[in-house]
Amino acid sequence: MSEPLQIETSLEGRSVCLALCGELTYATVPVFDEHVAHVFGPTRPCLVLDVRRLHFCDSIGLSALIAARRRADLAGGRLILRGVHGMLERVLHITGAGALFTVLGADLDQVDHAAGGSERA
Repeated sequence: MSEPLQIETSLEGRSVCLALCGELTYATVPVFDEHVAHVFGPTRPCLVLDVRRLHFCDSIGLSALIAARRRADLAGGRLILRGVHGMLERVLHITGAGALFTVLGADLDQVDHAAGGSERA
């Protein structure tokens, strides 16, 4: 059985941050998709996915991350992965999917710069 996915939402300048905790799997992707569907808008063009506390991501979870990036592109926004490590880092590298994302460390200044602004919430 999958560990539940918990998502904390916060504002970071012009970015919305979704901090993921738990597992991004077939069973938890609907919760993730619901959160992603509500974040993009003209005043919040950038989505930061903080994955430092993401313990597991299966192939359906990876597909959801790619779909979220596509949603960002279609909305004229950006998607940034922050805190990629361990298993997710390996999956992104092996599949080549890492090239689809802007991947940053945990520094908020990096996010501001990558998002194209310096405004803070």
